[in-house]
Amino acid sequence: MIGACLAAYPQSDRETRLRALRDEIARLDRELQQLETEEGGVLGELDRISAELSLGRTRLREVALRADALGERIGEHEKTLAELGVAQSERRAYLAFRLRELYKGGSRQTLRRWLGDRDRRTYWRGLRYASFLSARDESVLAGYRQAADRVSAEKAGLESQREALEATRRETAATNRRLDAGRRRQQELLGEIRRDAARRETAIAELREASRGLAGLIEGLDPATTDAALDMTKFQGLLDWPAAGEVRSRFGTVIHPRFKTQVPHPGIDILARAGDPIRSVFEGEVVFAGWLRGYGLTTIVDHGGGLHSVYAHAAVTWADAGERVGRGQRLGIVGETGSFSGPSLYFELRLNGKAVDPEDWLRPN
Repeated sequence: MIGACLAAYPQSDRETRLRALRDEIARLDRELQQLETEEGGVLGELDRISAELSLGRTRLREVALRADALGERIGEHEKTLAELGVAQSERRAYLAFRLRELYKGGSRQTLRRWLGDRDRRTYWRGLRYASFLSARDESVLAGYRQAADRVSAEKAGLESQREALEATRRETAATNRRLDAGRRRQQELLGEIRRDAARRETAIAELREASRGLAGLIEGLDPATTDAALDMTKFQGLLDWPAAGEVRSRFGTVIHPRFKTQVPHPGIDILARAGDPIRSVFEGEVVFAGWLRGYGLTTIVDHGGGLHSVYAHAAVTWADAGERVGRGQRLGIVGETGSFSGPSLYFELRLNGKAVDPEDWLRPN
C-alpha cells in the first residue's frame, strides 16, 4: 500500500508536502471533533464515519511520504557504508603490507635497508624516505581509526532509520485496519438504512434538511468584501469545469443512488477521480470552507452579482474563508466526504439564492 502512495518528491518539495499534509490532518481532526459534539441522526453518524475515513486516508499519505524520506536516508547510509568499506579495505591492505615488512626485516634491518651504509647522499635520501613512511603509516592508521568510528556512527544511523521505517509500516497497517473497519461500519449503516423503511425516511428527510441548510447558509453569508473584476453572467456557457469527469447525477429531481427514492438535486455530481484537483470556475472570494452536514468538506465561492458556486465531498480544502481566488485556482482535491457513492465532486451554482443548472453555465463537456 505504501509503495502505491509514494511520490518521487525532491527533498524540499517533500518537506513542503509533509507540512501541507500535517495541516490537512490538523484541520480534519478539528472537523471530526466538531462533528462529535453535534446532534446525531443518520446523516450525523455517516458524517462522522466519513470524516474518520478522510482523516485516515490523509494520514496514510503523510506516512507514505515519511517512509519515502526514510527510504532515501537508508539508501544514503548504505551508500556511505559501501564507500567507507572500499576505503577501509585499501587501508587494511596497506597496513598489513607494512606490518609484514616490519616483521620480516625487524626495525633495525629495515632502517638499515632504507638508510643505507654506503655514502652520505644515500644516507640522507634513506632518512627522508624512512621519515616519509613513518608519517604515511601514522596518517593511514589515523584515517583507518577515524573511518572505523564513522562506520560505527553510520551503522547506528542506518539501524535507527530502519527502525523508524518499520514503525511507519506498523502505523500504515494499523491505519489500514481502522479504514477497513470504518468502511465496514459505513456499509453496514447504509445497509440498515436501505432495509429499515423508518430509518430510510429519516435519512431522506435529513438530506432534504441539509439541502435547505445549504441554501440558508448561502443566503445568510456576508457578501464578498471586494467586487469581482469581471461579470460572471457574461460567461454563461463558457465556464471551465470544476473537475474532470462525467456527470453521474444531473440537476433536478433524481433517484438517490443508495436509498432508491426521489430526492431534490439542486446541483450535479461529477464522477471525478479521488485526488484530482477541484478548481474554481470563476474568480471570486471564498466565503465558506469547512464541513457541511450531508455534504462533507465544502467550499463556497462568492463571484459577485448574486452568484455563488459550491464544491462538496472534497478530501481536503485548500482555500480559507476570506481568500480571493482566481479562475481555475485549486480549491482542494476530490474525495468522498459526505458522499454516498464513492469519490465525486458535488457542484452547485446559485443565482440570488436560487439553484440553477450548472451545465447551462459550463462549457459543453
